[in-house]
Amino acid sequence: MRFIYDTISRRERGRYTKSGRYHKRTTRGADRMNRRRRNRNIISMSEAQEKRREKRALQKSRRSAKRANPFFVYRKSYIAVLLFLLVMSSVYAVRIAALKADEARAMAELESAREQKARLESELEYIDDPVYIEQQARTRLRMVKPGEIYYVLPEKDAEAADGIPAAEKADAE
Repeated sequence: MRFIYDTISRRERGRYTKSGRYHKRTTRGADRMNRRRRNRNIISMSEAQEKRREKRALQKSRRSAKRANPFFVYRKSYIAVLLFLLVMSSVYAVRIAALKADEARAMAELESAREQKARLESELEYIDDPVYIEQQARTRLRMVKPGEIYYVLPEKDAEAADGIPAAEKADAE
């Protein structure tokens, strides 16, 4: 039987099962159902035209809504982009202001360092002068040239020890 199933046409194949048995199909009930389905779908020409008009009007309104002013259609996205740009520009503006303040502070420090350098260079020139060296040796180290005599006066020593000038001590006694 298998051999018969493979050799028969497609139309006839529906009447046989794979096991080789013949199956008679009844078409009575199926025809009735098909007729009912067909009758349900039948509408008049005027109804079909009206449905088609409604469908076209709906499609046209959807298209016109899409073609409307793009600013109003994409309003939320435009607002979001503008807010993002505003926030980013304000962040960068704050950073730029902070950098300018840092630059001003650094320039002020640089200027003070330059002034201090100039002052120290002039002091170095003055310290290397032999007159200054001699003056410092006489006052701080109490050095004298050969042949000179160094005198220490008691009034100045008493004044230095007490912190009160000798003239005032005499007045107080």
